[in-house]
Amino acid sequence: MSLRLKLLLLGLATLVLPWAGCQYVREMEVVLREGEGEALQAVAATIAASLQRRDDLLYRDAAEGSDAAPGRFDLRAWPLDADPFLDGFADEWPTAMPERVVTSGGDALAIRAGVRERMLFALLDVRDDRLVFDDASSGPLEPAGFGDRVWLGFDDRDGNAQQVFLATSGPGAVRARRIETRELGREVAVDEPRISGAWQAVRGGYRIELRVPLSMLGSRFGVLVDDRDARGAEARGFGTLRTDDLATLGRLVAPSSGLRRYLEQFVQPGVTIEVSSPSGALLARTGAAALPTDYGADRSLLAPLYRRVLDRRGQRRVVEAEAPIAGASAPIGRLRVMQSADRWLFLRDRALTRLLNVTLIVSAFAVLATAAFAARLAWRLGRLRRASETALTREGLDTRFPEVGARDELGDLARSFAQLLSRLGEYTGYLRTLAGKLAHEIRTPLTIVRSSLDNLESEALSPAARSYASRAREGSERLNAILVAMGAATRVEEAIQSAERTRFDVAAVTRSAVDAYRTAFPARGFSFDAPETAVMLEGAPDLIVQMLDKLVDNAVDFSAARSVIAVRVRHEPGWAVIEVENPGPPLPVAAEGRLFESLWQSRTGRDSRPHFGLGLYVVRLIADFHGGEARAMNLPGGMGVRFTVRLPLPVSRADDMDIS
Repeated sequence: MSLRLKLLLLGLATLVLPWAGCQYVREMEVVLREGEGEALQAVAATIAASLQRRDDLLYRDAAEGSDAAPGRFDLRAWPLDADPFLDGFADEWPTAMPERVVTSGGDALAIRAGVRERMLFALLDVRDDRLVFDDASSGPLEPAGFGDRVWLGFDDRDGNAQQVFLATSGPGAVRARRIETRELGREVAVDEPRISGAWQAVRGGYRIELRVPLSMLGSRFGVLVDDRDARGAEARGFGTLRTDDLATLGRLVAPSSGLRRYLEQFVQPGVTIEVSSPSGALLARTGAAALPTDYGADRSLLAPLYRRVLDRRGQRRVVEAEAPIAGASAPIGRLRVMQSADRWLFLRDRALTRLLNVTLIVSAFAVLATAAFAARLAWRLGRLRRASETALTREGLDTRFPEVGARDELGDLARSFAQLLSRLGEYTGYLRTLAGKLAHEIRTPLTIVRSSLDNLESEALSPAARSYASRAREGSERLNAILVAMGAATRVEEAIQSAERTRFDVAAVTRSAVDAYRTAFPARGFSFDAPETAVMLEGAPDLIVQMLDKLVDNAVDFSAARSVIAVRVRHEPGWAVIEVENPGPPLPVAAEGRLFESLWQSRTGRDSRPHFGLGLYVVRLIADFHGGEARAMNLPGGMGVRFTVRLPLPVSRADDMDIS
């Protein structure tokens, strides 16, 4: 991992500040929620105390509002939030509203009832496999025109039984009628305008939606379905029930109409108050506990993101409290107060937005500052790396180093490197001149030794002494060869430094040198291969010949008599390549990376010629001078060695390629 990335990750660690801010805001939210809950509990207890023993306020008829065991046909009316539109459809009715169902054979009657202000609303769903409407041309009491009818039976406020019926000649609005007995026992159908509704045919039966003023109703209410498969049957009321009739008649349990108005005086924005019976039946609801529609309309662009991060899935956004409503001997109901969380959510969001804005700005600044510092540090380290990589040049060591004037740790490091390179340069210069100095200093003593041996050989010597003199002569010759080799290496280095560059055909120079090698080494065969076109180089042809001399001399030393040494010149895109191959032993593993070093050689055999590991070192020096490289590799199967020297072509090489 790079230092820049490490510093960037370190800068990102400052994001722990927003995380800590979120944890703080969540703790504050818990405290606000607990405080809101305690306050709401106190409000619930206060309102419940005001309803204590107010049976008349909770129930429409206190005598019928108890939680006694319900009868089979008792009908409970539930509070409605809005008046249903009387069209015969159930769209406005709550889907979760309980219903009373009565079945007989294949038919069924389902009743849903609700109370809104001073009205009772009823939704009657009748399953009837054959719907028959009244004959539109006949009167309401003419038996020949009778169709399906629905009777409503109820007690009025004085306890008297009342009956009305609903009949229609087709879908649409329907009106209730009552049968009155006039003079001479004549019965007539009279409209009851206070009861209105709508009749609609549905799949498998029909549906009737009704509205009845609560002022008409006492404590009992029921429905009778007068089903007939053909017109003309006699109409019946509740007094002519059959065992297979769909009929209900039981208590009407409904909340008091004044309870809702009483609760409205305690309602505040975002608060809902519910009152239910001890068994859980809803009596009244007022207010709205839903979150306000403008919740989340924060002008800050980041506020929705903050809220998404902070809110937990499934978190309740409503605070609620309950309290019992005491009666004379037992609770008569339960009060429930619910408040939307917009108040403490607003406080939380405001604190969160301010806190996270500050911490994010600080974190962003810290990350950017760390990234800028990392980029600057990486750039300075890159300068040091490039300077260290390019310190070794063809001319020697470049002791100039960047950042030496910096007053920090990198400056100290740069100054240490510069001092080290300076000392290495001095040592390298000393080593470069050592061979010449040694050759100069040894030449005089060697001359004295050789002249002394010449004088000694002119004297009369015993056979043993003459043998010792012969060995001394061989040693002096070998020492003289060493001086010659060291002087040659020094001269090559000096020649490289003073060489003048010119353009020449490296193929022609190599061809001429190979012709000379055939004469100089008659015990070896030479093959030469070069392109037909000229391969122009920019450099010193004399140095190229010296390089070939060293390569061929090395090939002759390691090849057997009558072996063929192959010399090639070829060109690659942007490069001229010189190859020398000789059969013989492969390169040892220890030669890797050291073959072209000074004073290193891998010869293990002994012969009369001294070897000092300077030949291939000279090859490398000449290749470096021309901007190229020298490599050595074993031939396939270990049958010999191939030396390859790659030299860069001039930029205008295409213009210098002439057909020979």
